[in-house]
Amino acid sequence: MTRDEILAGVERLKPWFHCISLAPDILTKMVSNADEPLDHPRSTWEIISQCLPQDLSGKSVLDVGCNAGFYSVQAKQRNAARVVGLDVQRHEIRQAHFVRRALDLDIEFRRMSVYELSPRLIGQFDITMALGLVYHCKHLVLAFERLFQVTKELLILETAVIPAEKTPASFVHPLGGIDRTLHPLMYVENSPDASEPVFNWFLPSPNSLVAIAKNVGFHEASIFSATGQRAVLVARKSDVFADSRVLGELAATLELVNGTTACRRDADLRYRIAVQNTGQARWLTPGDSADSGIVRLGAHLMRDEEEEVAWDYGRADLKGQLLPGEEEVVEIRLRAPSVPGTYCLEFDMVSEGLSWFEDLGSDILKLSLQVS
Repeated sequence: MTRDEILAGVERLKPWFHCISLAPDILTKMVSNADEPLDHPRSTWEIISQCLPQDLSGKSVLDVGCNAGFYSVQAKQRNAARVVGLDVQRHEIRQAHFVRRALDLDIEFRRMSVYELSPRLIGQFDITMALGLVYHCKHLVLAFERLFQVTKELLILETAVIPAEKTPASFVHPLGGIDRTLHPLMYVENSPDASEPVFNWFLPSPNSLVAIAKNVGFHEASIFSATGQRAVLVARKSDVFADSRVLGELAATLELVNGTTACRRDADLRYRIAVQNTGQARWLTPGDSADSGIVRLGAHLMRDEEEEVAWDYGRADLKGQLLPGEEEVVEIRLRAPSVPGTYCLEFDMVSEGLSWFEDLGSDILKLSLQVS
């Protein structure tokens, strides 16, 4: 791209929030867009860069909320094998595509929301960066869950936080008879004349960031930097999968292998059902030390979708732990109702003491049962 083409592109795509050097004497930004420094996000990068290896050779990097691509460019210049930048705003993605062409860098930019992230759609990345993102997220915990799902090793998250001098202390409080630690998280009231009434929702405290990261499945989470009204969170996954106590990572598909749809009353029933772990967590079994989160196949007996006959109609254990992607055929034995009629059998996985998978978004297996 020629110098004149670069200058014309910079002018055409104003205003710029990221200041990116496209040539020795050409920057994308010459005036401040809001209250940010003219060279933004250079000062943030000086902190973030300390969390990353100097050489990213062989690593894949995902930049969520990439804006014009400053951080994606920095990752590629550290020799990352693959860099993908995502942003939901059309204008910023247009800027990022222009930056990629001007610098002739092999970076992928896509228009995508953080809520759309999944290993199926985008894959998984060794390092995920979410910089200046989460206070723009209306669905804060969901955003963290999506970031967890696409991260293999390391998440670096930078965000606005509650000003330190106005942050209440975390404290323990009983909820439902169980002591829980409560961390400050402030909701942003958007008045009609606010400059960004749609894009700012929550100001977390540093403690709440750590708690959310651990609750969605990261094995380690800590605040790397907290200065004034900004903080940087570093969260890591271990080499093993999260287990079935991390509810956001539980999903299953169920398929009937064989079993009856008609029987006499009080008859012994046997069903063989193929269950597949389609989530991102390993399923615990009774042989594990966990006192909750053991995954079993369960059954409900219904007259129809509204009339419940027996919710806990039966359970069946798995033969062993199922890792994400693995499948097992499970046999469950039941006793037919004593009263003749038409019934509905519903099969679902359950993380004991925590949740049925249906409540987490998985489909259940329904079968009609005619009792004579």
